[in-house]
Amino acid sequence: MSQFRQQVASFWGDRNPRERRILGAGAIALVLVLYYVLLIDPALGGRAMLQKQLPSLRQQTAEVQSMTREATELGGKTRPPPPLLSKDMIDSALSSRGLKSQSVVVTGEQVKVQLNGASFAGITDWLADAQRTARLAVTDANIEAQEKQDTVNATITLRQQRTAQ
Repeated sequence: MSQFRQQVASFWGDRNPRERRILGAGAIALVLVLYYVLLIDPALGGRAMLQKQLPSLRQQTAEVQSMTREATELGGKTRPPPPLLSKDMIDSALSSRGLKSQSVVVTGEQVKVQLNGASFAGITDWLADAQRTARLAVTDANIEAQEKQDTVNATITLRQQRTAQ
């Protein structure tokens, strides 16, 4: 390091006062250009970019606030209670899917349905609809495949969920 200092001092000492002023002014100009290129220009460019994005960001903020208010309003509302279970309701839902039950037993919030020779696809469609409309969840299922394709014998126990899930 000391050798480098000596070389710089020797170089500087060999220059006359006019050359020193020119080299000093060049060094100052170089420092100012580097300062501008590395610090000032990126800051000005970033500021301009942010000013262009600001209107769309404000619009997005307004949309998010609107959605937040809507979600808060909807959060306070409760879903209506599911319809009361009845044998007629279960039978009509089954017949709308082309299914005929052997027996339907409704006790409070539980339903036990027995189907013989029923379409498995029809049963799954009925269960999906029952879950969506009457909030019925399967608690027990005994399904036996038959020789004919898509035909099963099933005994299914369902329970109605009273609270929203």
